[in-house]
Amino acid sequence: MTSNFLPRDHIAMTLCSRISVGCLIAVLWTTPGMAQTPARPDTNKPAAEPSTAVAAILATKPTTPAECVRAAKILVDLERVDLAKDFVKKVLDAKLDQQQLADLGEQLGAVVFLRLADQGELLPEAKQLADAVVGAVHAKLKDKERIIGLIRQLQDPSPEKRFEAVVGLRKAGNAAVGPLLSAMADPAREAEHANLRAALVEVGSCARGPLLGVLDANDPKFVVQAIQVLGAMKAPKINLYLLRPCLSKKSDPAVRAEAAMVLKRLTGRVPTQAEAVRLLAEAAKSSFAGPKPVDSAGDGKVGLWRWDAAKRQCTPLRCTPEGLARMMAARWAREAHALAPEDHEIGLLYVTAVLDAVGDDGNLDFPVFGEKWSSIKAFDEVLEYAMAHERTRAATMAAGALGRRGKADELLYQGAKPASLVMAVQSPDRRLRMAALEAIVRLQPTKPFAGSSYVPKALSFFVGNRGFRRALVACPNLNEARELAGMLVAAGFQVDTVTNGGAALFQAVRSPDDELALIDVSIDHPVVEILLQQLRRDPRTASLRVGLIARAGRFDKAERLAERDPMAKAFARPHDDQAFRWQLDQLATLAPEAFVDFDERQRQAAQSLDLLAELTRASGQIYDLRQVENSVLAALYNPKLAIKAIAVLANLNSAKSQQALVNVAARFTLPLEVRTAAAVAFRQNTEKYGILLTTDEIRRQYRRYNESEEQDRATQRILGLILDCLEVSVPKK
Repeated sequence: MTSNFLPRDHIAMTLCSRISVGCLIAVLWTTPGMAQTPARPDTNKPAAEPSTAVAAILATKPTTPAECVRAAKILVDLERVDLAKDFVKKVLDAKLDQQQLADLGEQLGAVVFLRLADQGELLPEAKQLADAVVGAVHAKLKDKERIIGLIRQLQDPSPEKRFEAVVGLRKAGNAAVGPLLSAMADPAREAEHANLRAALVEVGSCARGPLLGVLDANDPKFVVQAIQVLGAMKAPKINLYLLRPCLSKKSDPAVRAEAAMVLKRLTGRVPTQAEAVRLLAEAAKSSFAGPKPVDSAGDGKVGLWRWDAAKRQCTPLRCTPEGLARMMAARWAREAHALAPEDHEIGLLYVTAVLDAVGDDGNLDFPVFGEKWSSIKAFDEVLEYAMAHERTRAATMAAGALGRRGKADELLYQGAKPASLVMAVQSPDRRLRMAALEAIVRLQPTKPFAGSSYVPKALSFFVGNRGFRRALVACPNLNEARELAGMLVAAGFQVDTVTNGGAALFQAVRSPDDELALIDVSIDHPVVEILLQQLRRDPRTASLRVGLIARAGRFDKAERLAERDPMAKAFARPHDDQAFRWQLDQLATLAPEAFVDFDERQRQAAQSLDLLAELTRASGQIYDLRQVENSVLAALYNPKLAIKAIAVLANLNSAKSQQALVNVAARFTLPLEVRTAAAVAFRQNTEKYGILLTTDEIRRQYRRYNESEEQDRATQRILGLILDCLEVSVPKK
């Protein structure tokens, strides 16, 4: 009997009201072939004769939009999609307005329309109808005037009307939260507040964020109400948010009392101040550890709510999950500091967390942390603390502030131990290294200090930029290395290929352009385990993204290595471009906020040349600048860096610098601006250090000038300027 059973639909019964219920049951029961699963009709064949059940539906002659939608649904269930499509078109052709579409959606429910849109044979009409209906229902639910009306309805004497209002507000979701809070913040509507609080509890989790934002409002009565609602909702982690309002002496007495009451109800007791400080500090450090899974609006961003007293509403600050984690760390650290302002360790955590949350998104210099935490000494401690806890954004901010406000005597000369700024020059984070280098140059030291040799070495690395996106391939099989290199070239990289670990390390530490490295796990001299350790120990390559490539049978090894290295991922050897592109996308997910892209690397190279130019003008006796010369000479042939490289060479006491300058000046394929700058720099250099060219090199300049008879006048003037310098200057003894 079960196999002959055809489920009945109450919608079909409604549409077939012109046929008696008994007749319809009889018709359905006697329809031939019910024991077999009906085959899906071939839409390419002429439509089959309608079955008795289909005929019954058609006989009702649906006319209203609701009747047409119901008929389409039943016909889809009867696998007569061809007939259902006509009814969907009929509804679209009616060109219903927004109100009619919303009424239709509320009458039948959105699921009906979404099921129709899921039928491929009904597209595109069914999707157009579903989008229009769902959009109209959504707009109606979120309509501000409607929500305001429902909020007024909360005060209706009729319990049914009040319940209806709560249901409507719950359906409106987050759109109802703002108006509810605005009404609850209005002291003139105090009589409504109890019902408003009850409605917010019913609205549920979407009200949690805005209510937490209210806790920072300056209106104690409003804050008390927010605490009451959050307590009734039993919001997650609400106890953390209530610690400071409950225990701070600066809190309003009513706020303290309400927070204590909720804490007792939720946790059984009110913690001591020391316990509260510990809990808040642990929460801050936990947030430092990284973002937790959070709901986003589809754009990968989440909202952190703030109460705007002027507008009487909560507004969301959109940020990434990582940004939210930093801001929550700052909140917990700030509240811990508010409860224990004399605790030095908590103070360090507080300033570091705030700087980390602001990062390079703001212009925070020496914020108002209080007199104790606004001194140079305090910020020097913060820099050291931030580096120790790997809060590089905070460390970068602190380094920049020290460079702008500090003095060399108090920041660089600390005995045999390198100062915090000097240690930051060795950081694996490129942005922190640049901030520390800029700070040290700004401080203008007048004598050597511990670790001063780090400065030119670090600047030399940044200057070595060759103006291309680069990658490194390390594979013992040269042919396989070339295959990987070819895929990288197709992806827009210039590639260096090596066949052993030692060459890989040598290449990586001298190239500031490498965005990633692909290393075959069978590499040797040294083996891949040692090579990874060496890369991570050197600040120049510590943050290099590494793809560990493994052929069959060695993938487990690659996975084990990647598990221990947060900047590495394990991949099977790619056999086509699609697989390789996927692997590159996976590598791009590693530390995306810390990654420095091509354009920023170019800017860092230019900034480093500016810093070197400053050093060569003012601090030549402190640093050994010979180690930067080769990098600067290479930068001469990067079009975006050439002028800045010439400015450095103008101040180097070096024969190689003078040779490079006259060669650039004579190279007529280079832009006139570059050649002119080289000639001027040569004059400056010879005035300062005399002529360092050999006799043969001097004769070559005369030949160049004499051979320029057929060249343009600008070239002749540049070459003539070189000779003028040679004839005026006296060779250096």
